[in-house]
Amino acid sequence: MNISERQKDFLSVVEKMDISPTLFKNAQSKYEALAAFLDEHGIEATIYPQGSFALGTVTRPAKKADSPSYDLDCICQVTGTKSDYTPSGLRNLIEDTLKGNDTYGGKLVKWEECFTIEYADINGVSFSIDLVPAVSDTDSEKAALITKGLSPQIVDTSIAIPRQNSEKSYRWISNNPKGFKKWFDEINAPFLMYAPKYIERGIFESATAEELPNEIRRSALQRVIQILKYQRDAYYSNLSDGDEIKPISALITTMATRIASNYEKKNCSVFELLEYVLNRLEMCIHQTEMTFEQYALRYDNSPVLSYKSGKWSVPNPADPDDNLANKWNDDARIPKSFFKWVTAIKTDLFEVLTQKDDNQFGVVLENSFANYDPNNPIIKKYRKARIATPINASTASKPYHCS
Repeated sequence: MNISERQKDFLSVVEKMDISPTLFKNAQSKYEALAAFLDEHGIEATIYPQGSFALGTVTRPAKKADSPSYDLDCICQVTGTKSDYTPSGLRNLIEDTLKGNDTYGGKLVKWEECFTIEYADINGVSFSIDLVPAVSDTDSEKAALITKGLSPQIVDTSIAIPRQNSEKSYRWISNNPKGFKKWFDEINAPFLMYAPKYIERGIFESATAEELPNEIRRSALQRVIQILKYQRDAYYSNLSDGDEIKPISALITTMATRIASNYEKKNCSVFELLEYVLNRLEMCIHQTEMTFEQYALRYDNSPVLSYKSGKWSVPNPADPDDNLANKWNDDARIPKSFFKWVTAIKTDLFEVLTQKDDNQFGVVLENSFANYDPNNPIIKKYRKARIATPINASTASKPYHCS
């Protein structure tokens, strides 16, 4: 079997695991109904998705998890600014209104920064909305962000959300998911324009690409981010401390997108872009071996992951005060395992593709995706091939090389 056929099979598995049109429309109708309900009760608010659902990089929950669930992160932005509310007052307003309703009250779970509304299962997978109360930042705070180098277009959507200090005390913190999406969409747009039709049709087998809104089309960049997130979950699930040290999705998305912005070939394949992203990420480890100035001259004068004065940094593109790699500076296990993971992906997704037989490639598919879609016909095809041709234990891929 040739490399291109294996790549196509790999992508077919990823595409089939994308969020279904039924679930997408269901989620959309749920948060629109929430906004309508609040409006009926005198709260003028806009509810919109943030994170992977908004960016088109959502991944399927594992079927083998204790409670597989799609968690849709939404902002509930009430009209006004933080000058009009206290953090606790805003939270209480949303909570009291929802709790007083038979439809939402029984489904509501209170957390430090959000309220979770749990809905009925869809085809054995549960679905919930994490609702984060918010108001707009003040004009003076937006002006301060512009002085830090952000564009007015990004800053315009900056919001304030309540952050818990203690059991009954909250403070305001800044956030800007719409600004992050604007930044991402601008970089993703040329990749989306060149997306092959079979990628666009991955989640709607009977639909044409022209019928699909951008929210459910997928570019090479979006597929790369999804692949990285699946590979992260598979790799770190084999580590005893994996949940503590695995890189957060916002970090992966930001680094991959920044790297992609410098990739000149916008009509690239998913695997071309993935290899470019992984090579650039792997390069960053050399910063620990020399000064930043030496690294800039030898490798890259603007690394997406910088290491200066013993500190790792990945600024949030919509909030320069938010270092997405901040935990790396508190726990040395995180950067150490991250670079091991990047090397493992390169081995499994590129070296294995060139093997003469399908056995090791089948192992990679199994390790990467069987927990999400064990009955996928492509996974089953390679599984049957491995049964027919026993694997040489001395050369077979381990479960993500975690030794």
